[in-house]
Amino acid sequence: MVTDNQPLRSTQPGTSLVETPRSRARSRNGNGVTQARARVQRAKSDAQALLGEAQLPTRPSAKEHHQERSTKKRTIVTLERAIQNYLDDHEGGNHSQKTLEWHETALGLMRQYLEQERGISSITEVDAPDISAWFVFMRKTPGARGKVRGERTIQTYARSARAFFYWLIRQNLLTESPFDRVAFPKVGKPLIQTITDEEFEKLLLACTPPNEDGRFAERATVRNRAILWLFYDTDIRVSELTNLRLGDVDRKHGIMTVKGKGAKERRIALGQNCLRNLFYYVDRHRPDEEELVEWGSLGEDHLFLAETRRPLTKNGITLLFARLKKRAGITGKRISPHIFRHTFAIRYLKLDKDPFSLQELLGHDDMATVKLYMHMNDDDIQEQKRKYSPGDHLPASMPGPREMRRRGYTPAKESRSKR
Repeated sequence: MVTDNQPLRSTQPGTSLVETPRSRARSRNGNGVTQARARVQRAKSDAQALLGEAQLPTRPSAKEHHQERSTKKRTIVTLERAIQNYLDDHEGGNHSQKTLEWHETALGLMRQYLEQERGISSITEVDAPDISAWFVFMRKTPGARGKVRGERTIQTYARSARAFFYWLIRQNLLTESPFDRVAFPKVGKPLIQTITDEEFEKLLLACTPPNEDGRFAERATVRNRAILWLFYDTDIRVSELTNLRLGDVDRKHGIMTVKGKGAKERRIALGQNCLRNLFYYVDRHRPDEEELVEWGSLGEDHLFLAETRRPLTKNGITLLFARLKKRAGITGKRISPHIFRHTFAIRYLKLDKDPFSLQELLGHDDMATVKLYMHMNDDDIQEQKRKYSPGDHLPASMPGPREMRRRGYTPAKESRSKR
């Protein structure tokens, strides 16, 4: 039983209004209409709120949002823009300048062909037949120097393009690569050439400029020989040699610090012959501070300097090797710093037989390249063939001129008769 002094709670759902004796009195006096209108308005607002929540769009999942964003990207990215983003990503990853230049050349050739010959400008338009047609085009069309590209060059361009498309997939700009359905160019394994002892001696003698003498001719001779010894004794790359500073050589311990690709550093101990030639150049023939000031190169600390008293460049090394090869009279073989790198690797494995230490000295992240050197080069193969030639190890003499037979080999019958 409810008395007049007890409040009466409303049974209207969704409300918290409380009726008191005073409010009931006002209601009896005609103000009940106001309360009723309030209840209706409240019920109406609650109903609208419930209806609004039901009509709110559901928030897409992270996966759906990612797919939607990727779809929008794929519809607007051009080949030119994607290639530039790819190169920027590599540069941000501290890849070497040579790697960036190579990718820029390869991808530039691909983009030029796809735009001009196939009418393709977007990355989503490139299909497997377009890539295959590009390979055929490169085989049949001369390059910038008027020569037909070799299969190894085409394969290298293809590797660059394949890496580019896989990068597009990782960036969610493509869902698949056209290279998954392309016959990738194949090339045979090349024979590894090396520098012989005789050829190295000829190159050292060729360091002397012909028909020149005096202080600067001697300086050029000493510098060039120091360069050859470094290439022969350290497996150093051209870019690494041109970036060497005076402080990179530890005179006390005879160790050189080399800054390689991706700002990776490695230490290489120098042999006695290499150290002797290097320090002879640095101590007696490299321009001193007074001469550098005179030429406007104060504070220049690069190890090898050109005649201009500025750092020796990669192009300068290329021209130097071309001159040395011509002076030495070496034909039928390419003479380059990379051949010296091959020579170092092959000879090191012959003497030390430790591919893991060679990997560290070469500055490679994996053993893939080192394994190439673990196979004998062509000179070794031919030497082994002559040593164990089946035709020279027959158990009996064969008809024919004996004076042409291999020296040191005596047929079994003759050896018995002499006894």
